[in-house]
Amino acid sequence: MATVGHRIEYAAALLGRSIARSFTPRGAERVGVALGSMAHGIMKGRREIAFDNLKHALGDSYTDTELSEIVREVFRNIGRMMLEYARFGKTRPKDLLRMIEPHGQEALEKALAEGRGAVMAIPHFGNWEMLGAWPAAAGYPTDLLVATQHNPLVDRMITEFRTCMGAGVIRTDTGVRGVFKSLKANRVVPIACDQHSPSGNIITDFFGRPAATARGPALFALRCDCPIIPMVLRRECHDHHVIMAAEPLYPPRSGDEEADIRYLTETYTRFFEDCITTYPDQWLWTHRRWKLPEESAQQTGTGGVE
Repeated sequence: MATVGHRIEYAAALLGRSIARSFTPRGAERVGVALGSMAHGIMKGRREIAFDNLKHALGDSYTDTELSEIVREVFRNIGRMMLEYARFGKTRPKDLLRMIEPHGQEALEKALAEGRGAVMAIPHFGNWEMLGAWPAAAGYPTDLLVATQHNPLVDRMITEFRTCMGAGVIRTDTGVRGVFKSLKANRVVPIACDQHSPSGNIITDFFGRPAATARGPALFALRCDCPIIPMVLRRECHDHHVIMAAEPLYPPRSGDEEADIRYLTETYTRFFEDCITTYPDQWLWTHRRWKLPEESAQQTGTGGVE
């Protein structure tokens, strides 16, 4: 049930959506940059998290001044992404297809032709919501694995953003069953899988530090005998984004499920790391990705699928 606080938050979200839709795409980008710059100045805690993450990951390649500028650009990218996302609905599938230069379509088409479905492994890079919506806009049967927001009114609005591009929605609270059902129905399931996973994880090396990574994408691929297709969406300007795709990963079927999960997870994680290293300003460094002590490097999680 929506509380008074929920309704106030929803009213603010509606206002933000209306304002975002009043701009041209170029105007929305400029406002997004301004909002991101404002957030960079206000959100000291997140700014410090981003700088610390970058320092550990790429500190040998950049000066502190350069790292600080990358942090500023990270916030600006988030601002751009939020404005672009709020315009979903006004931005229609045909508009999205004009804005995105696709790569990796042949891998999706091959997987669907084989009747296997496909897991799209994506990071919080560029405009990740746009990448998740892209296969549906392009006509591929698609279901997004998403978390439910605490505010039911805002959750309904965000669901409308996602479904207006033609995608279905699988809730994470019923995610295991829903993803298996979707893949077996020969559908594409984009999953953002680059953030800290508190349960159902496998410990992988990410920028030289142990990180708890969701085993879900690899497990889904193994159980459904479908490929994982790692992709990121690189922003070039307000109306041009480029999909960067790795080679599809097919389950190795070694007979050791845990080893296969590790191989698949580490392989697409290395692809993410390479893309982030090349375009560090486009990844979500503000997230507490590394929450594990160094001695956890060889441990694996035992919880359910994230």
